[in-house]
Order: sequence, then C-alpha cells, then structure tokens
Amino acid sequence: MSKSADTRARILDAALSEAPETGLAGLSIARLAKAAGMSKSGLFARFGDQEALQTAIVQEASARFRKAVVDPAQSEAGAAARLKALAKNWTGWQIGLNGAPCPVLQAAFEAPALTPKAAEAARQARRDWTAYIQQLARRAALEGGLPEGTDPAAFAFAFEGAGLAVQSYAAIQKRDDAGALAEAGFARLFA
Repeated sequence: MSKSADTRARILDAALSEAPETGLAGLSIARLAKAAGMSKSGLFARFGDQEALQTAIVQEASARFRKAVVDPAQSEAGAAARLKALAKNWTGWQIGLNGAPCPVLQAAFEAPALTPKAAEAARQARRDWTAYIQQLARRAALEGGLPEGTDPAAFAFAFEGAGLAVQSYAAIQKRDDAGALAEAGFARLFA
C-alpha cells in the first residue's frame, strides 16, 4: 500500500472509530485530525471538502460490511443458503462491533444531516442491500428453498426487521441475548 493510501486508510479507520460517539454528521475535522494523528490541513488535502470526506467514510463502511457480511455468503450453494449465511453474518457483524452501531445503518439514519452526496451514498447502500435480499428471496422461492409464492419485498422487509432488531438490542439496549434472539427470529423467517 502506498503512503498516500495508508494515510487515507488511517483517516477512515479513525473516522469509523469516532463516529459511534459523535455521529458521522457531528464528526468535526479537528477531532478526526487529532484521532488520525495529523493536521486539519493534511486531512483536507486528502479529501478536499466535508462532502468528499463523509462520502468516503460511507463508502468505506459499506466496503467493510460487504467484506464481513456479503462476500463470505457468496460461496453458499443456493439462494436460501446464501440468505441464511447473510442473516448469520449480519448478526455477527453487528454483535462484533461491541456495542457500537453498525456504521452503514448509522450513516443511513443520519442521512438527513449529511452532505447531499454522502446522504445519497448511505441511502443507496441500503437500497442495494434491500434489492439483493429481494433478488435472493425470489431465487430461493424458484429453487424451492422458500415457499412458492414468497413475496420478495415482504421477505426483505421481515429480514431487515430482524437485522434492525439486532442493532436495537445489541448496540442501543446493550442486551447480551441479541444474538440468540436474532438466530431465533431469522429461523422463524426461514421456517
């Protein structure tokens, strides 16, 4: 990795570490520069403006989510197995954040307070996730892994509801039973 890429990665790591405390929209350049161990001008030299910085943070959060949740599920045979792996990975991802909010969900919830481009990146990440779940539900029904006639939109809504409940139980309420409850909730969805 080049020095420039390494510095950019260090800034994005610092931003994702600070965002649970300040919110993405509330993350000041001064605080981020201090957390990244650099000057404010050095930070801006890497991104140019607040919108580019916020957008890069949202994109990095989405990339980490894909790497931890989506990519490992790709090796599963069949759409239903892939959906089950996504449910397990998503739950594990959120619980593995040790009480911090999921940065992709945090960005989406904060979208009205973000710069326009960053807000759209956050919304698009959620739209892409929903579309992917719907696509897999449609395929799973065709393959026999879900009941024939499964409504992909309704399935995705219930799937996301279970995942958002994990966010509430693990990150907001700090409940130790979030993982077990998520497993049971997703199991009912697939039953």
